[in-house]
Amino acid sequence: MNVRDILTRPLVTIPSGLTVLDAAKRMVEGNLGLLVVCDGNDVSRLVGVVSERDIIRAVTAGKNLSSRVDEISTRQVITVRADANVGEAAKAMNKHGIRHVVVIDEQDRLVGVVSMRDLVGERATLNAILQSHEKDVFVGGD
Repeated sequence: MNVRDILTRPLVTIPSGLTVLDAAKRMVEGNLGLLVVCDGNDVSRLVGVVSERDIIRAVTAGKNLSSRVDEISTRQVITVRADANVGEAAKAMNKHGIRHVVVIDEQDRLVGVVSMRDLVGERATLNAILQSHEKDVFVGGD
């Protein structure tokens, strides 16, 4: 099973110049845990991601809700290809201690976001992750 097969929602982005409050509102409205931050002039250009955790950290550190979202966004974005096995997405999340990965296509264009919730939401996904892990064990991977 490929990552593309478990994309459950359309990609939701936020321009880098909007505020932390705008990001929080967009997350609440869409019931999302992460937004992809794009360049305000080029929505295909990835700037970073902003998560619920990023917003909480910023607010507790004294950041104003009118601060630009790109000031609090995570710049080192972990991506996975849409045609990758779902096990690769799970491994990336585990390795980096994150709950979301940004999905890109073969031309590095933004496709969507896969969350831990997406991975564990379906029995077929769990089986695919287990099979991927079992192959690694037999081949001598980590």
